[in-house]
Amino acid sequence: MSADMIQKGRIGSLKSRTGCKTCKIRRVKCGEEKPRCLRCASTGRQCDYATVNLSLSRGQPPRVHRGLSTVSPVHRERRAFEYYFFHAAPSLSDALDLGFWRGTVLQICGHEPAVWDAIAALSTFYEHPPSSRNHRDALTWYTRSLRKIQQQIQRGIADLTVVLVSCVLFMCIESLQGNIKAALALYHQGAQLMNGASADTRETSLLKATLAPVFVRVGTLVTIFDGVAPLPDRLPSPRTLESRFSSLPDARITLYSLVTDWKIFDCDSVVVHQQKSTTFISPDTLRRLQTRQQALEGGLLAWHRRFCGMDAVVQYNKSSSLMSEDAAAIHAGSPSGIIAILLMTYLSALILTRTALTPAETVYDAHETDFAKILAHAPAALASTAVDNGYQPPFVFDMGIGLPLFITILKCRSPTIRRQALRLLGQAPAIQGMYICHSAAGLLALVVAIEERGPSCSQEDLSVASLLERVGRVPRDGERIFALRAAPWSSAGGETCTALQYSRRECINGKMAVIDEMIVLPASSPWKKLTIL
Repeated sequence: MSADMIQKGRIGSLKSRTGCKTCKIRRVKCGEEKPRCLRCASTGRQCDYATVNLSLSRGQPPRVHRGLSTVSPVHRERRAFEYYFFHAAPSLSDALDLGFWRGTVLQICGHEPAVWDAIAALSTFYEHPPSSRNHRDALTWYTRSLRKIQQQIQRGIADLTVVLVSCVLFMCIESLQGNIKAALALYHQGAQLMNGASADTRETSLLKATLAPVFVRVGTLVTIFDGVAPLPDRLPSPRTLESRFSSLPDARITLYSLVTDWKIFDCDSVVVHQQKSTTFISPDTLRRLQTRQQALEGGLLAWHRRFCGMDAVVQYNKSSSLMSEDAAAIHAGSPSGIIAILLMTYLSALILTRTALTPAETVYDAHETDFAKILAHAPAALASTAVDNGYQPPFVFDMGIGLPLFITILKCRSPTIRRQALRLLGQAPAIQGMYICHSAAGLLALVVAIEERGPSCSQEDLSVASLLERVGRVPRDGERIFALRAAPWSSAGGETCTALQYSRRECINGKMAVIDEMIVLPASSPWKKLTIL
C-alpha cells in the first residue's frame, strides 16, 4: 500500500482518556463509568469525556492509565478472542454480516496485531458492558491497537483495508462505552479515508465488496443522528427500484439509501415543523418540498412491493399471527428477524414521510394502524437478536428495532400502543448502532407523562415503571409535544441538573400559538443532546 493512498484520508491517533473532564477539574478520582460516572451522577454534575480524535499528527502516542499493564497476559488475550468468535461476532449483527465479522475481520487479525488487539478489546467490553476491572485489559489492548495503526500510517506502510477494519472495530468499542460522539468522528474520518482510495485497484474492489456496505449502513445511522454524513464515493450502487431484489442484503442497502434520503428531506422540511401552519411557508418552498415528498413516498412504496415479492418475505408473511410466532423457531441464522426489522424501518420512514409537511401533531392519529404493524413485527426481531440464554446482547452494530419503537412512542398517541412499544424497547439490546435504547426509554416516558398529566406531574409519575402501571389517555392537540431537547440547567444552589425543554401548539383567542415550556429532571438523569424526529 503506497503512502499517497493513505494521505488523502487522515486517520491516526485516537487518544484514550479514562477519567471524565469534570472529575479532572475537581481533582477527584473518577470511577470511569460510561456514559456518566457515578460521582457526577450522584452530585448532579454534567459529565463529559474527552472525544476521540483521528489525525495524522505526530504527537505523543495515547497513554494508558497507570494502573494498566503495558502487555496483558497471553491467556487473557486468547480467552477474549475465543469469546469474540463464539459469542460477540454472531451477536454483533445479523446473519447477513457474518461474512464480515467472522470472515474478513478474523482473516486480517491473523497477520495484523493491531486488529487482534482491537478484537480483544471489543470482546472484553462486549462481555463486561458495565465498568469493571476487566476494562483495564480492554483499555490496554485498545490503546495498543491505536498506537500500532498510528505508527503504520506515520511510516507510510498502512494497509487501507486494515485501517478501515480497525476503524469499524473502534466505532464499536466507543459505542459500547457510550461515546457516541467519538463513534461519529470515527465514521466521518473512515469515510474520508475510503474516498481517498485510488480507483480501479484490486484493493478498491475488495473494499466495495466487504467494507463499503458496512459504511453505507453506518452512514445512514450517522445521518439520522448527526443530520448529514458524507457517504463514501465508491459504494456499491443500490439496484433500481424497477428491478427485483436478488437478496436480502440487496433489499437492505436500497432501504437504507431511502432512509438516508428521508432524513435529508426531514432536515430540509424542519421549516414546516417549526411553524404554526403551512400558511407561513412560501408557495415555492412548499411546492418543492411536496415534490420531494411524493418522490420519496413513491420510492418507499416501490421498495415495499418488490420486497414483498421475495420468497423469504412471502414465507414470513404467511405466518398466521406475527405476535404469536414461536420465538424459539427464530434464531440468529433465520431471515425472519432481518425481515421484521426491515419492515419496521420501512413503516417508520413511510409514516414520517407522509406526515412531514403537516404541522399539526394530530396528523399521526390516522397512522395508528401502521404503528400497530410496527409492534407486530417486534417479537420476531427481538427473538432473532436474543442469545442462547434468552437475554439480549449489550450491543448490536446495525440499526435494530430501537428507532422504529422510538418513533412509535413519540408520535403515536394511543396509550395502549405507546405502552406496548415502551415495554418492547426495554427488552431490546441496550445499544443499537449509535442508538442507546435504555436512555431513550426514560426520556420517552417523560414525554408521555407530560402529554398525559401535564408539566405539574410528580417525579414519580415521570418514571417508566410508573407510566406502565397507569392506563393513560389520548392527549388533546394542545397537549402534544412537537419539539424537545435536553439541556443542562443550574439550580439556585449552583448544582447542575438536566432540563427538558419542549414546545407544543395551543389555540389562544382563536389563534394558534407555540408554547415553550421546561421541566427540571432529577439530578440522576443523564444529559444528552438529542435529535428528535
